Amino acid sequence: MSSVSTEKVEKRGNRIGEYESRIKLLESLLNERNAKQPELHKQPVWHETEPTVPLSSWVDSLRDEVNFGSRPEFPDLNPFDLDPVVGGNDDAITEDIAELSVMETGQNNLTTDSSSQISTEDMQPSEEFQEDAAFLQSAEFEPGIASQTPPPMPVQPPCDGYLPPPEVETSLLAEFLTDMNTACPLYQPHVIADHLRVCYAGLSDGSVVAWTNAYVVFGIAHNLRAMSTTGTIHDMEMAQYYFARVYTALNRLLTAPSSLGQVQCLIGVELLIMGSPCSYNKSEGHFISTALRIARSLVYHHDTTGPAVVPDDTAQLRRVFWIAFINDSNLSIINNTPRTFRLEDVAESAELIANELGTVTAAEGDWQVHIFFLSTRLALLQTEAIDQVLSLRTRNTDPLELAAAATIVLARLQAFHQQHQVFQRDANELFQLLYQSDVVHCVVLESKYFATVYRLHAFMALDMNAKINPFELEGLSMMSRLKHQSVVREAKRLLSLLSVAPRGNIALYWMIHPILAAALVTVFAHHINNPKNEALTSTEMLVYKQVLINFDVMLQAGVNPDLEQNKGLYLGMFTRVEEEIRMR
Repeated sequence: MSSVSTEKVEKRGNRIGEYESRIKLLESLLNERNAKQPELHKQPVWHETEPTVPLSSWVDSLRDEVNFGSRPEFPDLNPFDLDPVVGGNDDAITEDIAELSVMETGQNNLTTDSSSQISTEDMQPSEEFQEDAAFLQSAEFEPGIASQTPPPMPVQPPCDGYLPPPEVETSLLAEFLTDMNTACPLYQPHVIADHLRVCYAGLSDGSVVAWTNAYVVFGIAHNLRAMSTTGTIHDMEMAQYYFARVYTALNRLLTAPSSLGQVQCLIGVELLIMGSPCSYNKSEGHFISTALRIARSLVYHHDTTGPAVVPDDTAQLRRVFWIAFINDSNLSIINNTPRTFRLEDVAESAELIANELGTVTAAEGDWQVHIFFLSTRLALLQTEAIDQVLSLRTRNTDPLELAAAATIVLARLQAFHQQHQVFQRDANELFQLLYQSDVVHCVVLESKYFATVYRLHAFMALDMNAKINPFELEGLSMMSRLKHQSVVREAKRLLSLLSVAPRGNIALYWMIHPILAAALVTVFAHHINNPKNEALTSTEMLVYKQVLINFDVMLQAGVNPDLEQNKGLYLGMFTRVEEEIRMR
């Protein structure tokens, strides 16, 4: 019995000696690694802390740096691995080690079996550890989680709740259908009239699409009225009011089931943004791109699973698709953004509407301008220009091939411009033949043509760098230094039409002011850099001065950083042109 007890004590001593050796080895390894670590004051400063930044932001930043930053490599060590790591065992067991109590009852017995583990049931965390754990679990460590109770869900603001008096509504609808929908058939007249009648009767389904379409009509109608001879500043304010009502329901509009009405709403939102000071954010492109995708999906997949399209609505849906396509193409040219669809995506399905749709007729006689048809054809040429010359995929194309492609597109644009009579009429003729609202459509069409040829010539003049947007301040400044301005004639024609168009804080100028700025810079640069050329006439200078005055009126009505930044450039150029004319 005595020999057995002695043998157990010896085995226990051997195991304790092994553990002591391993602990000493781990301590020495840790000390060596700690000595190799750089000191705290030698660590690079990754961020300069700002007092206004929340603590949680820096915690997240630190977490990212720890996850992705470089870390020293540590060997894999298991302190409970019983493989020998030292040459032998220390037979001299000190009194401190002997004081370790090793229980020999039940599962707490230590054996030399490699599958055995040390029990942690009797181990108690220290007081300091408990304090640290409590701090990490408290709300103070993460200020963003101050309460476990979730905040209340936000209340959705209602989109409905206001309709103008019936007599005002009738007048607004008539102006919308006559001055806007005739040239840009966004709605079928009888459908939108019946829809408003249902709203006034209190029988609307209350959906966001139903009320948004009503507000789109009223908002655009007020923009049109502001451009008429009876327009006032109140009309622009009312247009902004209806846009604000639409804005509060955009989240529900974007998540509504796909439908023709939803597409019409999105196009209406884009038109309201373009006709207001907030267009500088270029958010209108998001809405028109979404509208274009939904419309294309509805047109070409209505016979499969998905939202059903009433057969009578198919033709209207195609018109709405092309309205979105026209606007998307023009925004891509001006904003230097990618197209939603390439030309090859719509070439096979380019079923253009008949000429009599989207047509305005002269006040006297039978002369007509097919605004919608011409806008669609021009949009296809714009898409060709983007795909063949200005897109990302052409940046590795041989410069000679790129120049040839640009020349071909420019030739097609010139042929398009010469082919149609509306582009050959001067400002006075258009003023005599057309109503003022129709003159506005002609000005917009001319501005789209100028924007396209100007963009292509700027691309060629600026070393074929498609990243430079010639409608923004940097691009305008570069263009202003060029001696040869290839589109002076086109710029002068566009600016000449403004003499018979409405002026002031109106949707027309908000929609095309980047194009007008490019036209002004083109004309001014041509005469500044070529002083021997024929000087500008007093009539031309008066028109340009009125445009600059109009820009000031717009800036007083609403904040637009793009317009404000460009102001100094073309004002300085106008002053130089005036001085040169005075010196002559």
